[in-house]
Amino acid sequence: MTHTLNGSCHCGAVHVQLDPGKLVAELPLRACQCGFCRRHGARTTSDPEASLHITAAPGSLGRYRFGRRAVDFLICRECAVYVAAIIEDDGQAYGVVNVVGTDLPGFADHEVQRLDSHDETDEQRLARRKAKWTPTTLVEAVPNA
Repeated sequence: MTHTLNGSCHCGAVHVQLDPGKLVAELPLRACQCGFCRRHGARTTSDPEASLHITAAPGSLGRYRFGRRAVDFLICRECAVYVAAIIEDDGQAYGVVNVVGTDLPGFADHEVQRLDSHDETDEQRLARRKAKWTPTTLVEAVPNA
């Protein structure tokens, strides 16, 4: 049985809710090899059959882009935790959530899959993300309001 996973940044200004389409044990856990993710010790998950809802207190969310500048890395401005990464294409947002940064439960025993996408073209990268990342909504409002 699947169940909703809830997490937040360290200070609680940014909340995440992942409603997976499968059991937590079946969700991937990835270690992206880009410099940003390595430096943050990020471990991300996504599920194209799930939904990810991110709620951030007004003014608490920073966005960082680097490299090809196609992805917004969401960082809490209060506690500096890397929360998630999102892209938007044709009006739909897709994201991966940082399990470590948001303290999502159920991933402690997962085997980590190394992800190295340096050789992908922009088109290949977008297609992979749309196929593997989670449909996402982002709301900047007081969490639980």
